[in-house]
Amino acid sequence: MLETYSPSGKEGEISSLLAEELRKLGLNVSIDEVGNVEGRAGSGFPKVLLCGHMDTVEGFLKVKRKGKVIFGRGAVDAKAPLAALICASSEYLEGGGKGTLVVLAVVDEEGKSKGMKHFTSRCNESFDYAIFGEPSGTYAVTVGYKGRLVMRVRCQTAPGHASAPQLFENAIYVAMRVVERLRKKEAEWSQGGDVYSSHTLCVTLIDGGRQDNTVPDCCELVVDVRIPWSNTTSAVKDELRDMIETARICEEKAKIEYEFIDETAPFQEDSDSRLVHAFKDAIKEQSGRECRLLRKTGTSDVNDFVSRSKTSAVVYGPGNSKLDHTPLENVSIKEFYDSIEILKKVMGKMSV
Repeated sequence: MLETYSPSGKEGEISSLLAEELRKLGLNVSIDEVGNVEGRAGSGFPKVLLCGHMDTVEGFLKVKRKGKVIFGRGAVDAKAPLAALICASSEYLEGGGKGTLVVLAVVDEEGKSKGMKHFTSRCNESFDYAIFGEPSGTYAVTVGYKGRLVMRVRCQTAPGHASAPQLFENAIYVAMRVVERLRKKEAEWSQGGDVYSSHTLCVTLIDGGRQDNTVPDCCELVVDVRIPWSNTTSAVKDELRDMIETARICEEKAKIEYEFIDETAPFQEDSDSRLVHAFKDAIKEQSGRECRLLRKTGTSDVNDFVSRSKTSAVVYGPGNSKLDHTPLENVSIKEFYDSIEILKKVMGKMSV
């Protein structure tokens, strides 16, 4: 899998590879319209979704083994977790494990989550629980991700000659004042609480001006907001709408428009759920260690899935997430094998 380069939008080769391998393992395989690979096996209770993504960020890394680790693009994010899910599923069924397993390898998680959004929009079946493959570390499990809201703001004014800027409103300056309002909102949100329980806001793109001798008549900015479990995307939208409406009143010479171009609800699994307890017990049995419960500031495909299905779910997989997207991506071979055993134990516990 590591040797098959698969940045977002170019997953065709790895999609074919995984479809072939899943068939060899005895699963019934299909590939949908966007390139997601789905393998099904078993029957009855429990019905389990095991989902990971095939795509990576750009930048191929030479695949190599060095001592007890393997390097390569996706070794952490997230081909090792996906491979662990596949191997654990196959070995669990071969060992007489009960239940219906649906192994799903999706496209575009590093992009706009096209694969998961396509799956959830067409999925009319329910699952008893779900495990998503992302690097939590072999002896930890992730039970929470922040939500995300992306807003585009467009500031428009009348153009004019740069030799007489005092006669015209500058759209870039209007946008700068909007940014200041956004930063005040962020400061208001961030009072108290840890990094997971706080909102964050980041202006990620700015585009303004047309010519070097003209007072800019247009400036557009994109804002990324991360939302903790204690809030909702709809509530944050309302706050941002109020802020923009205030800016419109103050900026009499400008037209300010906005739209929300993407949103993902926060995700949090009950730390006392049966699925979380199964992971705690399995990790203790396999390694002798206490399981750590993680909450992360990013988002993943689990957010979209759970917001639609309300299925009990966690995120799990080998790898140190601090190495995500870096040139040093590597995974411990021992921890990879341990993760497979832990997953098999979890599936066994959840089938009783």
